[in-house]
Amino acid sequence: MENNLKINIIGGGVIGCIQAIELNKLGHHVTIYEKDTIGSGSSIYGAGILFPLLPNNYSSEVFDLIDKSKTYYLELSEILNSQFGIDIEYIRSGMTVILDDLQDIELWLKKNKLSFSLEKFRSFNAITIDDVYQINPKKLILGLQKYLDYLDIEIYENNLVSNDLHNEFIDSNGKKIIGDRFILASGAWTQDLDHSMHKKIYPVRGQLIEYKNSNNIKLEHILFKDGFYLLQRKNGSLIAGSTLENVGFDDNLTNQDLEQLKNNAEKIIPELRELDIINHWCGFRPGSKDNIPIIVQDKKIKEKFYNVGHYRYGISMAPASVNKLISLF
Repeated sequence: MENNLKINIIGGGVIGCIQAIELNKLGHHVTIYEKDTIGSGSSIYGAGILFPLLPNNYSSEVFDLIDKSKTYYLELSEILNSQFGIDIEYIRSGMTVILDDLQDIELWLKKNKLSFSLEKFRSFNAITIDDVYQINPKKLILGLQKYLDYLDIEIYENNLVSNDLHNEFIDSNGKKIIGDRFILASGAWTQDLDHSMHKKIYPVRGQLIEYKNSNNIKLEHILFKDGFYLLQRKNGSLIAGSTLENVGFDDNLTNQDLEQLKNNAEKIIPELRELDIINHWCGFRPGSKDNIPIIVQDKKIKEKFYNVGHYRYGISMAPASVNKLISLF
């Protein structure tokens, strides 16, 4: 790789932020362009589970990217805590998967040499995977912002970049963006910026709710049942989600949506009926085929690269995805 490149990253989510940090460490001059604010796409709105929810249903490529990212977050957690006093709540919580038939997931875990235990969760058949971590996305974004500032990485927020007829990038002021490399880390909005990604990357709305913290309910592990999960933050609040909705960028949430999320959560933990819901929100995941991200160099424009399409696992895959992209330079 050449030294001291001028690299522009389009998109300030977790992928873009970690990309900027790692390229800065290699001695490059990095600038981030973000259409809203850092982390405001899907990054800050997820649950922060650093593991595939039903791992035997995903390709080995998805699992490998997630698995190779674990140690990065341990190191990042230590840096952000020691340097800036920010605890991103990197916790080895394990995950209990509730299924009628556990045979397929048990075989997958044995094949991948992962520690687990077969047990009941209340009246449900369940299997607990030990080496599963979670993180608090809001704390992570806050920490990454501090880190970017510390490294003096240029950030242009509220700057909607476009592509002109000559395939050059133009900032929100109509000015051509100059650089040696351009990295699209623009999540679900990639298809608006690059027409070649139309139908390859698309928005998938995910809704979540948060129950008020409770001293009466303690989740020992992340819980997953029928496509729905529950986890607990350090402050005791409980996060429940999420939906997978192909509704474009529609962010209108209804009481019916809220009731459905409540019903799903309370089927797993009936005691949640006694708690208040303090938050209901959505984010737009960058949908992709089989949840496999597109990490490539453009075939025609050699200065342009893509690191997009991480679907449900943007945070989980980010560090390994960044390393994979850097290897293409």
